[in-house]
Amino acid sequence: MTILSEQNRLIALMIRAIIIDDEPNSRETLELMLNTYKHQILIEDSCSSPQEAIESIEKHRPDLIFLDIEMPGMNGFEMLKKIEPIDFDVVFTTAYDRYAINAIRISALDYLLKPIDTEELRNVIHKCLDKKRQKNSSEQFQVLFSQTFNKNFHLQSIALPAIDGLLFIKINDIVRCEANGSYTKIFLQNKETILVSKNLKEYEEMLSGKEFFRIHESHLINLSYLKKYIKGDGGQVILNDGSVLDVARRRKEEFLKIISNN
Repeated sequence: MTILSEQNRLIALMIRAIIIDDEPNSRETLELMLNTYKHQILIEDSCSSPQEAIESIEKHRPDLIFLDIEMPGMNGFEMLKKIEPIDFDVVFTTAYDRYAINAIRISALDYLLKPIDTEELRNVIHKCLDKKRQKNSSEQFQVLFSQTFNKNFHLQSIALPAIDGLLFIKINDIVRCEANGSYTKIFLQNKETILVSKNLKEYEEMLSGKEFFRIHESHLINLSYLKKYIKGDGGQVILNDGSVLDVARRRKEEFLKIISNN
């Protein structure tokens, strides 16, 4: 094998990436941090605007893009909606934005908070390398777009990590979530249960503002399925599926306030 063909083979094994951020300092910092992975990641381009990035993606057909969410004129989500197909991995970069981060997490996509932490970047890079160019499912981006552009709660879905991939279910089909150690057991209205490898706190954060309330350390319920509240020290709830669950004493006041306003 010639030296040139060996170089081409090594390049083919690398992840080809594009950085998209309107802030020069952010682009330069990320590029410097990625230099640690120069034998695994090839930076094809660094773009300062969504318009420039769309052209660059069309030209380079990257494996991965690092995409800033907050950009003038067109944010990262809006930019992605203009690209078809999305046949590359996406790692979002953003300052803390609870709404945006929840949308990303519900889609089971990756993100990095600014300022970017070295260890978090390493974890994301290793995750991308482990995928070995297996592309994100188009359903993940459909879920993302439904969270960011479609305010109809009943149409929104969530991506749940499974052993062999991802499960996509309607949020409104979730009756309740139950803590199971570092896992969460999800109960659906069709009586199906799903065990996922994320703790209940993560789903509480993801589903906040979506008719869900954590009544107990072990229970997050969809208020749409609340059938009855039984008075007591903390009290109990009965859901439409027949579940009888305790309400923690310290959560009782807030819970009663919420259900009385519904």
